[in-house]
Order: sequence, then C-alpha cells, then structure tokens
Amino acid sequence: MRIWPVILDSQPSYLQGRGRSGSLLLAPLGTSILLRELLAALRSVTDNPPLVVAPHDADSQYEEWIEALAPGAVVARTAAQFSDSVISHELSDTLLFVDPRCMPAQGYRFAPLVRHHSAEPRVSHHLVAFERAHDGTKERVCFDAAGQVRAIQRHYEHATWPFISGTAATIVPCACGEAADGAIPRTLGELRDMLNRYGVPSRDVPLEGGALDLGEERGILAVNEQLILEAASLREDDMLAAPVFVGRGHAIHATARVMGPVIVHPDAWIDANATVLGPAVIGGGARIGSGAVVAHTIIGPDCIVPPNAVVRDRAWFRTGGEQPPTTLEHPAMSFSERLARVSVDAQTDVQVPQAAADVGTPVNRALKRALDISAAAVGLLLLFPMLLVIGIAVWLESRGPIFYGDEREGRRGRVFKCWKFRTMFTGAHLAQRLLKGQDQTDGPHFKMDRDPRVTRVGRVLRALNVDEIPQLFNVLVGEMSLVGPRPSPFRENQVCVPWRAARLSVRPGITGFWQVCRHNRSAGDFHQWIEYDLLYVQHLRFALDLKILAATLLTLGGKITHVPSSWLVEGDAGLTEQPVVEELLRPLQETERVA
Repeated sequence: MRIWPVILDSQPSYLQGRGRSGSLLLAPLGTSILLRELLAALRSVTDNPPLVVAPHDADSQYEEWIEALAPGAVVARTAAQFSDSVISHELSDTLLFVDPRCMPAQGYRFAPLVRHHSAEPRVSHHLVAFERAHDGTKERVCFDAAGQVRAIQRHYEHATWPFISGTAATIVPCACGEAADGAIPRTLGELRDMLNRYGVPSRDVPLEGGALDLGEERGILAVNEQLILEAASLREDDMLAAPVFVGRGHAIHATARVMGPVIVHPDAWIDANATVLGPAVIGGGARIGSGAVVAHTIIGPDCIVPPNAVVRDRAWFRTGGEQPPTTLEHPAMSFSERLARVSVDAQTDVQVPQAAADVGTPVNRALKRALDISAAAVGLLLLFPMLLVIGIAVWLESRGPIFYGDEREGRRGRVFKCWKFRTMFTGAHLAQRLLKGQDQTDGPHFKMDRDPRVTRVGRVLRALNVDEIPQLFNVLVGEMSLVGPRPSPFRENQVCVPWRAARLSVRPGITGFWQVCRHNRSAGDFHQWIEYDLLYVQHLRFALDLKILAATLLTLGGKITHVPSSWLVEGDAGLTEQPVVEELLRPLQETERVA
C-alpha cells in the first residue's frame, strides 16, 4: 500500500493579503513555515511528494513557492487537475488528505491514523479533534413549546462529549472512486460528504490533546505564541536580549527596539524607531514601518506595517498601503479570547477529568491505603464461610448469577464494576424506568420501600447490610476504599458539577460520611448527600476515616440511628457554617428554582 498525501490549502478571512501572505500553508509557524512542518510530519508515513490543492485566489507565483518548499509537489487549481493527478494512482494505493486549518496541539502525528487504516483498508478513517471545555463540562437547557424548562443536560468530556471541533486528516482507499466524478474537495467536511454519497464506510479516530483552529485568527496566534516560547527557552542567553533570527538578510535599524521573545524570518525589515514586543513573529520579507508598534502579533510574509501604525494581538497579513484598522474594525481582544490563547496545553490522560485532583497529604493517603489492604484481606478470609452460605442461598432462590457487578465511576472518573450479592431478580435494572414514578428520593438515585424487584433473600441481605461484603474485593484491588463517597454510576454523578469533581478526587467507599450522618430519609436527602460528600473531601484525614468506621459499627451502617456531623468534624454544625460547601451548592439550588 502506497500513501499519497493531499494537502488542502486555504485562505482564512484574516489572510487578507496577496502573494505569499494569501496562503495558509506559507504562513509563519514559529521558526518555520506551516508547509515545512506538515512535510516533516508526512515523511514519517510516506516519501511520496504531496498534491497541494491551491486556494481559490492563489497568486500566479503559487506553484513556484510550493515547488521551492516541496520539490516534486503537484499543485491542483481546478477539479480537472485534481482528478488527473488522483486517478493515475493504483487502486491499491491510499490518499491521505490533510487540512492544515485543524492543527493538533501536540503536533502532527499521522502514524496512528495509518495504523487504523492498515487494520481496515476498505474503510476511510478520520482524525477528529473534540472541543475543549472549561472545567470539562458544558450545559444545555431544554425547553418545551411553552418556554418552560424541560431538562438540563450536562455533558462531560471523555464520558458524554459528542462535540467535534474539526478534522485534521482523512485517509481513504483510492478504490473508493473519490475522483470518479471530477469533483475537488476544499475541506475535509466536503470530502466526508462525498464519501457518504459513494457509500464508503468510515471510522473516527480521536485526536489526543485537542487541536487548534488555524482558520481563526486566535488559533494561529495561540500556536505561534507556544512555538515562540519554546524556541526562546532553548536559548542559553537571555531571551529578552536579542530576537531569534531565522536564515539571513534581516535588516533592523539601530533605533528600533525589539523586546523578545521575537522570531524574525529571512529578509525581514524593521525600520527606524519601530517597536516590536514579543511574543511575535515577523514573516519572511515583511517590513515594519518607521515608528510603528507591533505587539503580540504575527506579521505574514512580504507584509507591510505602515509607519506609525499600532498593531497588537493580530495576525497581520496586509501587503499594500492599507491603513491600520480602527477600533471599530478590530476591537481589543476580550479576556476569554486571551485566555483561549494562553491556555493551550497538551491533555496527557484522556481518562482523567482535570478537575479531579488528588486530595489529602501523602502520609494520610498511605495510611488509608494500608488500612484498606489489610482490612479487606483479613475480612475476605474470615468471612469466606459466610460468603459461601450467602452465595448458595442466592443461587437456590432465583436463576441468575450470584454476584451483580454494576458499572460505577471511581477515582479520577475511571469506570469499574462494583460487586455485591445479587438481591434482585435478573434483568431488574430494565424495570427501574417503569417504577420511577414511585421513587421516594429527591435526587438522581432510586429507592422505594417495597421494591418488587427485590428477592426474599435479597431483603434479608439488605436488612443486615451484608449484600455489599463482596466490595471488599474492590477495596483490595484499589478500586474502592473502606471509607469514601458512595460509589455511583455516571448518570447520578452528572447532576452537580462541583460535587462530581470533589467525589471523583477520592476512591468511593463501602461506608462514608453520608451513610452514618444522613437523617432526612423520608423527605429525600439528596442535598445532604452532596453536603456530606463535600465535607468528607474537604476534611479528609486518616482520623476521620477511623471515626466513620466506628460510627458505622455503632449505627449498623446508619440503619438504626445516625451520628451528628459535628462528632466527625469538630466545629461543624451543618451546611450554614460551611461557606465553601454553600458556595458549591448555590448553582444547583439556583438551577432547581428556575426549573
């Protein structure tokens, strides 16, 4: 299988110039040019020269510029030229389309996409980037026809996140007939529509770390600022002392002031009394007029900044005598736009919500884990005869497995199977939706006094609190702890964002603050559940675990009575004296009032 790269060049709205400045591929990217970065990444999967699809208004010298950077490359301006180039390949070959507008935050890496395609060569594969969200969540409010709130949906990254921000690359077999009708795709979205019309199946390959949209001005500013700082950090001297020069032919007047980090490309001119404040990139052949001020800006190749002009927070691609934009034409960048630029970072672990950080001191965590391992191991050994008897009873009463494992979210959002003795008839979870009208809780969990799904043996096991003894195995392998928040599935954890982040920062427990302190069962105690989970995380100590274990024995797991929270956390008299907890709960309470 031979791979033939196809690069879809474009001219986003901020590329307002002519000549080299009218091509995204020729835009400066740190100490290099975007096309050079793409070619270096493509060489890891193929040595074949690329086919470059030119922008609609490409300059007459476009082919010369591309050939100088990519010898052997073919430029297609029309659909006929594109079709002639593609149709000459063998049917066993593969086309690798790349759209430089979607740039991976961790750099271009095409090898994973090629591996997926090698495993399924008859299927097209798309390297897609998912949107990034503040605190990893996004909310949607659903209304009915009368304008009343019908539901509030909370989407979480890595769990229920369907929002795709762009497609960086698509690999398709030549045999799919993509060039049969002579059409030329200008974007990977158009290519995807074409493949759907041809009936070509496709697979999405997630792009780890997110991506930047170079089709927007703030996207190319963000990636250049990141590359500028990286280039400056490699210097042994002070990065403010002098700019980073690329190539030769620079001309900087003695009265000009350049304060780094600034990257200056070949043949760039900075005239008298001009000021350049970094991070900034001055493209090849660009000229900054006398007295001009350039700050936090990218100047495109061959572009001109007029004398005495002030250009800041811009991607400047003007080549003629245009006047600088007024405040109304280009207002100052908002705080959120600046934040989007400076917060570009690599996402290292897609399974871990960023809000769920470790809590507690290392000593407390070590003591807690040592107690978990020793207690779980001893408990499983001593209780093995009881486990055997219970297992036989469950098996004799109703058909089905002895143990039931429900998927729950553990520390850092990792999903695990939480084991317990089966106390319901097989398939009982399917009937929960039908019984929702008899739910006696005020939260996302479900509970009713005489649940018809519970077996006779199950009622006894639940009354004695022994149905959860198999969770000692979860404790032993590190999925749970003896003490912690109640292990809950995703559908329950999505109700309150701060609560979810707090409870996923620790391992869930067999017993916990809520089990021994809850005292409002008849009215529904979801707000108490939130309060006690947050109090536990806020006051996490090994001594608190010991108190909760003692309270569990005294109250039989909260079955016969409860203990006041002030006994567990000294000085606590409830929610009103916990400003941190109250602040976290306020968004949820406001949402309920609106609903």
